[in-house]
Amino acid sequence: MEPFSYANETDDEIVKRHMHRELHTWIAHLEAMNDEAERLATIASNKIGDKNLRDELLDDVNENIHLLNEFYTYRNLLNNVRECDELECDQFYMHQHDQVFEKYQECVDQYRSVKDKVYQRLLL
Repeated sequence: MEPFSYANETDDEIVKRHMHRELHTWIAHLEAMNDEAERLATIASNKIGDKNLRDELLDDVNENIHLLNEFYTYRNLLNNVRECDELECDQFYMHQHDQVFEKYQECVDQYRSVKDKVYQRLLL
């Protein structure tokens, strides 16, 4: 990531850079969640003996993979935001970015719920 230097940037450039950073963070988090979910699926199966919980975790992984692919596509599209010089264009990309965030947040919330089930079962 480039260093924080706003001196020669317009407000729009700063916002667009932050959009890219946010997306990078969301993608990295989803990738880490998938790795963790796969390990928890093994725990659910081998240590807890709950195949349904394992399958729920693996379903989350599959959904996250689809979401990641959508985010990778959006990352490519986000490169076009730098070419915006009209308010309507900027608003379009900001709205899209908000929708991507909502999907990310739903995914995180869903995963936390399933992960909590694993921890609850481990504590029994």
